[in-house]
Amino acid sequence: MTQPPARKIPILIASTLKPIRDIRAFGKLAFSLGETNTYELNIIGFSPKKPQPQPGIRFFSSMGNFYSRVDRILSQARFLKCLLQVRPKILVCCTYELLPLASLLKPILGFSLVYDVQENYLTNLDLNPSLSPTAKSRSSQVIRRAEAVPNVDLFLMAEKCYIKEMPGKRPFLVLENKFRGEINKVGPLNYHRKTGFQFCITGTITPSFGTWEAMAWLREILKAYPLSSLEIIGHCPLPGYGAKLAQLAKALPQVKLRLSPNPIAHEELMEALAKADFALLPYHLHPAISGKMPTKLYECAAMGIPVLVSPNSLWDDFLSSFAGGYSIDFSDPTLALGQFQSALTRTYFSSPPPESLLWKSQSAHLQKAFTKLLA
Repeated sequence: MTQPPARKIPILIASTLKPIRDIRAFGKLAFSLGETNTYELNIIGFSPKKPQPQPGIRFFSSMGNFYSRVDRILSQARFLKCLLQVRPKILVCCTYELLPLASLLKPILGFSLVYDVQENYLTNLDLNPSLSPTAKSRSSQVIRRAEAVPNVDLFLMAEKCYIKEMPGKRPFLVLENKFRGEINKVGPLNYHRKTGFQFCITGTITPSFGTWEAMAWLREILKAYPLSSLEIIGHCPLPGYGAKLAQLAKALPQVKLRLSPNPIAHEELMEALAKADFALLPYHLHPAISGKMPTKLYECAAMGIPVLVSPNSLWDDFLSSFAGGYSIDFSDPTLALGQFQSALTRTYFSSPPPESLLWKSQSAHLQKAFTKLLA
């Protein structure tokens, strides 16, 4: 008589505003855990439409309107319903908003609690110019209280710099936002004979990520390379800033602006990026940014796309071993043409990027950590 298959261990990966198929929660954490064939995977996250099924993964919608305060409040009730339905043995919270309810229910439902620290939410408040001092102070208090809850068994750190920035979060495991996939070996790459270039900016479009400065930079480049163009595609959470970019784009027909009030599927961003000669990473040199390793650096390195990035010794060191990019001061348009022409004298990807930039270099650490939680 054959034994029935053992039931897999239920895990719930939860967020409110991150997309249901978020590249980190879904594309990296869930897939790595799924490789063990040990877990029953469940994900709750943002989804404007009814989530489509995925073999081996159950999806639940936390909310469907990114700007609705009512929907955001109701997301807590949906999270509670999902917890009671799934009864996870491990709960991974990908946002601080869910921590208070998770911490409260942990001794009742008996799960291990993991907090995936994707951002330093406190320092990120300094990047939002629309926040008044009162609103900033209120948000700071909410974040501090939520992140100070007891009962967290493990912190997953998306950046190495978070170890120093958040010393109270222990025990921790660093899981950087490395590239899920394989390295595209493009070989030595140069643009010595090109007369027009396709640039691309993807991801979250906010003032601190330098999109406005990149458009002003492009205007200078077009004076010498009029066949060039810039595609900007991403989620723009600040409507006023999006309107400002759209107004500037009216005077620059070489700019293709694709802004969305909701998060855009990662696959769409990658498709746009794959067509570019250069990816632009015109980040502001802000303390909340300078210690991080942008996901785009890993993605472009693996895909074989040179980057033009704001000066930063951490990023320069990463790119230097395989000649993956060049530093540009996007804040000063008078330097634009000279710096870009210097970038064009370079040969990119003269050496292959290291395997260490791939997500799979970290998967075993995640799997081992979760096995330990269940021991």
